[in-house]
Amino acid sequence: MHNNLIYLTDGRGKVDASKLSEIAWAGLVADNRDSVRRQLVKCAWCWDEDHVTHWMKTYSRNGGGRVISHQPGESADHPYQALESDEHKAYCDRVERVGVAEGFQAQRESRADDGRTRSDVLLIGVRRLSYEMQHSPFKPGYRAGERTRRALAAKRDAVAWHTDSSVIADGARVAMLRSNQARLPQIENPRYEVRILGGYRKVLVWDCSSREGHRCPLGRYAGCGATHVDSQPSAITLDDFIRQAPAGLVLPVWPLDRLGFWATPQDYQIWVDHFGEGSRSGGTGVGRRRQSEQQADGHSRRTAAKDHAPVLPQQRTYRSQAVPDIPDELIHLERWAMVQRAKLAGLDGEAYEAQWKVWRRAAEDFHAAVTEYATQDDVGMSRFEVEQAVKKAVRHSEVES
Repeated sequence: MHNNLIYLTDGRGKVDASKLSEIAWAGLVADNRDSVRRQLVKCAWCWDEDHVTHWMKTYSRNGGGRVISHQPGESADHPYQALESDEHKAYCDRVERVGVAEGFQAQRESRADDGRTRSDVLLIGVRRLSYEMQHSPFKPGYRAGERTRRALAAKRDAVAWHTDSSVIADGARVAMLRSNQARLPQIENPRYEVRILGGYRKVLVWDCSSREGHRCPLGRYAGCGATHVDSQPSAITLDDFIRQAPAGLVLPVWPLDRLGFWATPQDYQIWVDHFGEGSRSGGTGVGRRRQSEQQADGHSRRTAAKDHAPVLPQQRTYRSQAVPDIPDELIHLERWAMVQRAKLAGLDGEAYEAQWKVWRRAAEDFHAAVTEYATQDDVGMSRFEVEQAVKKAVRHSEVES
């Protein structure tokens, strides 16, 4: 149903017409026969956005479908939009409050130029983060995947889906953050920690051998000798995520894939180096590996010859990749920012806030230097490519040392 959000002037206020009972809908259609004269049903979208009153027509199709439409010559029909609950509003208020306190620009119910791509809260920092809170199941034709594609096409750098329901998270088909369930007073309490339980992960890298303590994805008891990359759940609070994501310190891995997740830039680059970029790249292999880990405690059976077969050179893909030449100044700035960020561990209160400001200044210096370097005429890389090349160089230097 389009135009589902309406204002009823009989005292019921703003309602979702798709949620009305059959009796209530039939009564509304009967009462609103002459919609302009009756002035009962007003478009909530037009009123909330532009403070323009449009009296809506209401009727039922022969097949039983509900229709709410504008009068001829008025505004075009609007896509389905869920009615904001008290918890939904509280989460959006919290995200806006944390983002503004961190120095980001925040826009509520921001829409792109196409008029359809909406963000519950749009946070603008070094990157643009579109925050979406989902409390109810997705409506057909307006699911997370399509909304994420439209947001990415509208040049949102990232779409952060968040839910406190494991059912919604499992059925979203996109990368989604899942937090602990919190009641309204807890959401509104700035001292209460909303903990992210899923969707934020730590990337692991190991050389596959029997001494490493990791299970070989190929099922070899003695290890295959290759360098493997996998991930495991990691901890972060919703507030810290909001503080970091618009600053480019948390990035989405495969945002259009249910197996996608959020990770630090360093972990993001490791994952992309190993599996490649884009939705679902390498996802099938990851899915099979995680499924095999759940089905058995031991390795799969392999012949002795295969267990001890030599590893081909192309299997070691991670640490042998070349890094473009980049200025030492950018590398030093990134290392300094990483050092300041590492100092945040274990701090709290005023000490945390003071160190956070130091790290934030270091991060801003790095991003400014990257932007200045990328705009030079003799640089053949985009700003994003320069930034990733610097971080890759820093990471490779740490691995070699």
